[in-house]
Amino acid sequence: MMTPKTVEQLLQVFRLFRDNHASGKPLHASYHDAVREVARLNSVTYQTIGDGCRRRLRLADINELYELLAAWIKGDSRGLVQQLKQSSDLSAHAEIDAFFSVAGTEVAEKKKPLHLVSHENSETFSFRLSSDDARMLKALAELEGTSVGALSSRVVSEAVQSRMTTVARSIIKKAEARA
Repeated sequence: MMTPKTVEQLLQVFRLFRDNHASGKPLHASYHDAVREVARLNSVTYQTIGDGCRRRLRLADINELYELLAAWIKGDSRGLVQQLKQSSDLSAHAEIDAFFSVAGTEVAEKKKPLHLVSHENSETFSFRLSSDDARMLKALAELEGTSVGALSSRVVSEAVQSRMTTVARSIIKKAEARA
């Protein structure tokens, strides 16, 4: 039986996987990036988290997990929920149900193409934040149940669009004043 901590780590992986995939990453890369991030956040090895996602879920191999994740992303979480519940203590079932009831709604919402950022029509930027802002960003991502990368992308995109609107209005206003 999986410990509550292991169940919590797996749900973290699934949340990050969902966010990574929704941002346009392929299924396999979304999963591996999520495992890497959860391992880093929990100060454990990649293998420890990967083991929880396969062996502790009583799956034969990684392809079985990929099939369950692909079905979940398409809206069918039953297989993944069943594996989690069969492999965990009864006390974790409410947390699993809560995660997938909320996550199922978010997966459906994230299927809207306007919100997806594919790798073909995007660019990667790197920037620094103050320690205080970085802590707030991480806290916000946790509160919203998303990854720091997905939240950063969304916040920056919204801010850029808002700023562009402000600047465009200013330019128009100046042009009208000159006319």
